[in-house]
Amino acid sequence: MSFNSFILKTGKTVLLAGGTLLSLSVLAETTNGQAAANKPYDNAFRQDNGDAVRKEPLRINPGDKRPADQFKVDVFGHPLTIGGAYELEPRYVEDRRLDPRRDDDVANVYQDLKLELFYQWSKSVSFFVQSDVYYDPEVYTESGLDQYEAGIKLTQAWLFIHQILDSGFSLQLGRQRIADKRQWWWNDELDAARVYFGEDTLFAELAIAKELGSKQSDQDFIDPVSDRVVRLMGDVVWQWDPKQNLSLFFLSQFDNSDNQRPGDVIRANRKDASDGDLNWLGGRAMGKFKIEHVGKIGYWLDSAFVFGEETTQTFTDINSNVSRVRAQTPRHVEAWGMDAGITWYSNLFLEPYLTLGYAYGSGDSNPNDGTDSSYRQSGIHNNKIKLSGSQRFRYYGELFRPELANLNIMTAGLGFPISEQSSIDLLYHHYEQATPSSAIRDSRIRATPNGSSGTLGDEFDLVLSLDEWKHLQVQFAGSVFMAGPAFGALEGNNSFQLDLTFKYSF
Repeated sequence: MSFNSFILKTGKTVLLAGGTLLSLSVLAETTNGQAAANKPYDNAFRQDNGDAVRKEPLRINPGDKRPADQFKVDVFGHPLTIGGAYELEPRYVEDRRLDPRRDDDVANVYQDLKLELFYQWSKSVSFFVQSDVYYDPEVYTESGLDQYEAGIKLTQAWLFIHQILDSGFSLQLGRQRIADKRQWWWNDELDAARVYFGEDTLFAELAIAKELGSKQSDQDFIDPVSDRVVRLMGDVVWQWDPKQNLSLFFLSQFDNSDNQRPGDVIRANRKDASDGDLNWLGGRAMGKFKIEHVGKIGYWLDSAFVFGEETTQTFTDINSNVSRVRAQTPRHVEAWGMDAGITWYSNLFLEPYLTLGYAYGSGDSNPNDGTDSSYRQSGIHNNKIKLSGSQRFRYYGELFRPELANLNIMTAGLGFPISEQSSIDLLYHHYEQATPSSAIRDSRIRATPNGSSGTLGDEFDLVLSLDEWKHLQVQFAGSVFMAGPAFGALEGNNSFQLDLTFKYSF
């Protein structure tokens, strides 16, 4: 397919999807009157409060929407809230290997039903259980080899004790979501014990986490990357202004998993590419301020150092089910990364907002000196944020969506608010390796760089987020990735993705 026909096809698809979603928005305004506000469970805390950045103990996942009129029943004189959400996500991805001769186009329709029980025993003590039933079939594959995943997950199950003995300390025990505002450090469901402390301008949390069992019914073992891994993690937030704060973060990871030695034959799904005792330490400045006659300026700066010891394994696949450990390499790790940017929320017509960002993860220019200086994120990160409205998207690219490792990422974005809860964003990302390498640590693009040029390519994203209904959220993301010189003969080829998400909360 030529580039012109590709762009034409992309444009038609984006216009069709955008027109459909805007029609839905108009229909919702006609039938529902006005947009309903997002409200969590009674007495639950939210991480966001308008423009304020103050953190609070989380009872509801950041960004999750639940209606205020959820079903409640009295149990032993206390309210039991029953609710959840159904998510439908059709997705089409074309040419992830950047080669139109490869049969790798795929369309799948992910479905997820969350069922939740929230029991408030008292003003201080509450319980929460969340379970997911999921089904993810490939409805079309260019290769003709359709697959599917299905199962049940216990995603959260915790006890929360607020302000123990009327102090500033709170306690959360069980499988819980641990997330920071930008999800640059962490955003995952972990089996953990977490202690909070909060007062007017200072908030702190400390957690120890270790996976106690498999999270899903179709897998009888803990994922190798998390098996026997103990994490000690925490942050301190000083809100020196109602809309600005400074934070310190730390994470220490102790990997006690069994060593996989060269020559060992293991099941393919038990491959553990890395065993590391690593530490992340860093900080964040983030906030928003107003300039008269100009508008508001939002800013962020994240910076982190990672250091410790790591042993990596490489494998040879014997067949689709069994692999052999080929080699093992112990190395010392010293690396750093940062992410900075600003968003100007203007007072101009249609109130556009402009975002400029730059992220850097150091590379390893001397791989034979025994020290790995290539930055990597925590492995429990997600890299999602909302610039306007109420829904998050991936700020390093919806299609490429890389881990910040041996990368320079330059981002420019233009967005428009549709309402207080809805927005449309057009983003551009440029990717360069800090040190040219034949490996990308984590990405949806499956092509292999040549290791001589560091210019990976560019991506354009169009993200339309609608939240105009009491129970429904809709998000559309269309993405094009264009390969750079780092992919050699594949330079100039494109990968394409359409992603549409419907989430109905009850």
